[in-house]
Amino acid sequence: MLRRHLIKDKEKRKRVAHIAAAVTILIHSYDNYETRHHSYKLFAVAGIIVLTLALFHSIIEKQLPWVDGAFFVIEAVLSLVVAFDLFNFGKKALPITYLLLGLFQFYLAFRKGKKGIKTHKINHQKAPKKLT
Repeated sequence: MLRRHLIKDKEKRKRVAHIAAAVTILIHSYDNYETRHHSYKLFAVAGIIVLTLALFHSIIEKQLPWVDGAFFVIEAVLSLVVAFDLFNFGKKALPITYLLLGLFQFYLAFRKGKKGIKTHKINHQKAPKKLT
């Protein structure tokens, strides 16, 4: 509700969740870089990919309405990997937060993906058939 009042544009609101996930992954990459773990490169690449997908979200979603669910699945998997990584570092509370975030992202992926598939089917039924 607060997000709706702060960000009026619907497309920007959709993008905010993906950008926040990308920033979180990039922060974890930087943390791994500071502690000299070799996994920082993988997290940096994943964060840049998610950020790129978030920036081009509206363009991609026009062609593939179900892709929003796929974005959330990618982000959820990355959140679970970060949680596993933090469990290996011996942290206790922060990995649980990432686990909850991952579960919430899977829920959103299911919800948005289902809605996108429904929209995709409706758009293809409305499209006129080409005669060849």
